[in-house]
Amino acid sequence: MILEPQTLKVYREELIEAIEAGDLEIAEELAHRISNGRIAQILSEMEPEVALPFLEQINETKAGIVISMLPAELAASYLDSVRIERAARFLDDIPADSAVDILQKMEIEDAEQLLQLLSPSLKKSLSELMKYDPESVGAFMNDKFLGIPESATVDETLQAIHDAPSTVENRSYVFVVNKKRELVGVLSVKDLIHAVPSSTVRSLMNPDVVAVHPDNNALEAAQLMRNRRFQMLPVVDSKKRIFGVFLLDDAIRLLSQNIVDQFIHIGAASADESFYTPPIGAVKKRLPWMAVNVILNLGAVAVISAFEGTIEAVAALAIFLPMITDMGGNVGIQALSVSIRSIALGEVRVSQYLAACRKEVIIGLVNGIILGLLFAIIAVVIRGNPVLGLVAGGALAVNVFVAGIVGGTLPFLIKRLGYDPAMMTGPVLTTITDITGVSIYLGLSTLLMASLVV
Repeated sequence: MILEPQTLKVYREELIEAIEAGDLEIAEELAHRISNGRIAQILSEMEPEVALPFLEQINETKAGIVISMLPAELAASYLDSVRIERAARFLDDIPADSAVDILQKMEIEDAEQLLQLLSPSLKKSLSELMKYDPESVGAFMNDKFLGIPESATVDETLQAIHDAPSTVENRSYVFVVNKKRELVGVLSVKDLIHAVPSSTVRSLMNPDVVAVHPDNNALEAAQLMRNRRFQMLPVVDSKKRIFGVFLLDDAIRLLSQNIVDQFIHIGAASADESFYTPPIGAVKKRLPWMAVNVILNLGAVAVISAFEGTIEAVAALAIFLPMITDMGGNVGIQALSVSIRSIALGEVRVSQYLAACRKEVIIGLVNGIILGLLFAIIAVVIRGNPVLGLVAGGALAVNVFVAGIVGGTLPFLIKRLGYDPAMMTGPVLTTITDITGVSIYLGLSTLLMASLVV
């Protein structure tokens, strides 16, 4: 059966209608026609009291997979809402690394009770993962992988791949181990298919294997996978014995979440807050940073106060002041976003801040001159005063230049000092651009007061 996008859209709409109407048997039948990921997306947009009956109606294995694809906080709330025995059965069908994320979002007592009801194998896997730092490779490690003795033949290896359980998520590569379970090489299935069946994997394997330790930082491992285009990384202990793999889907999820977190921080928000965070909790996370911004913005207020006499003498100056400060902030955020994205993806090293500075100097000069001229012309047209246009355009040009350099290089400098660039750069950037723009604009206006007063 060929399923076209329009057909899938109809199935999706019918499933939504069936769930919302409480027609659970029809919804269960429709669920077989839609991917688990799409079902998870549908449920995440519904109220829990509407979605839960559907999850309890469908096959527990499918329900477990769907729950694992939900945001961890939402999945935890679902498990908290059903009988603990039912929640345990759901968890039995959830990949161990996803199960850990969900358990960590639950109340400690509830999570511990749930652990006691899980199958021994899953309980052991979860206990192993939960002992690692949440940001380490070990916390994301998958203990299902293909490990082949170095003495095995190609034919035996292909048969082992065929017989491997469905829990092994990536079968494109097999890892070759010796009698001590030490990792000695890696081999792709593509190479196996074209090899002589009687050949040993040792004669075909690539002995140069990039591996990570469970205590390594998971984000750095994800950046390594992205840069080297690996599909997975073996996880080895201090004796080079392999006991897990770090998969590409976890790496992608980490990189995506890291970028999201970075941009959340730019807006002085908390990465710990989500749609499901209670209002009071959200206020506690947002209010402190807003208070810090108020304090920082007092710098710009102080500068404006110092030029109060100038503004009183030439009231027209106040018209263009917001444009100058806003443009500086906008240009700075552009440069800031590019730098933080590059750092988050591992595209650049922190030591490359001088290269970033040179780039932003060129960009700032070009953008500053063009935007300054444009703004000067606009100011002359609006007020009919060429000197005012010169002052406004010059202030905008300098502010754009400064904002680009600050936004493009400050994340590197803050990162080098060991702090979070996204959390600190945003408030600092806006404060610098506001003070710079106001100071230059009102300073030039004071110097040229005689020409401005007409």
